Amino acid sequence: MADTPARFPAARRKRYEEIAEHLELQIFSGRLLEGEKIPSERELMEQFGVGRSTVREALFSLQRKGLLSARAGAAARVTKPTPQTIVSDLSGAARHFLNQPNGARHLQHARALLEIGLTREVALRASDDDLSTLSEALEANRSAIEGSQKAFEHTDLMFHYTLAMIAHNPIFTSLNHALNEWLAEQRSMSARAGATRMEVYQQHKAVYDAILARDPVGAQAAMEVHLAAVYRNYWKALQPLETGTEY
Repeated sequence: MADTPARFPAARRKRYEEIAEHLELQIFSGRLLEGEKIPSERELMEQFGVGRSTVREALFSLQRKGLLSARAGAAARVTKPTPQTIVSDLSGAARHFLNQPNGARHLQHARALLEIGLTREVALRASDDDLSTLSEALEANRSAIEGSQKAFEHTDLMFHYTLAMIAHNPIFTSLNHALNEWLAEQRSMSARAGATRMEVYQQHKAVYDAILARDPVGAQAAMEVHLAAVYRNYWKALQPLETGTEY
């Protein structure tokens, strides 16, 4: 007789998770509508037979998901999650993730796939006004070549933010904003390894020129070249700190 797979008992859910799931189902089923008050803490305590701290933990978990809004002294109300709430914790999570083995490489890979695809989308769909906005961001980057490193890095980040913005998908701009601190570090490390401002600007210009020509393949390729240079210089700058490691 063949051995049967071992069965492990499912992890028991915590009481606050049960309460949060109950309210979440009420919201998604339409029984609780946007702007409506949810039951009071006392009502939830009585309904589920739990203490105030358990109820508050459930409500906090729903706030983190963007499903509830609450102010001190006021009843919690149903709200809709926004792109900002969806990725609001990403910046802190990214900092933690960077401390894990290969964390930086995984973030670089994910960021490259996102931004290369984003560049293709912009090349295909950008309006004339979008192109004008991107042109202004590129010109600001060029003008900052002779300024301070901090000012140049700001215009570098703004060029990438503008690309996300003109895709007209708020998820992209929210992701860009959440990763902004990490992206700034990438730029600083890349410059430390010898990447010149003119090189960075020329790489940005190659991306812009391909987008202006409505060439999605060329735009993707230009962004891939740019990001590969940033990452190559980033790891080069880290080499003295991580002896014995090959990149």
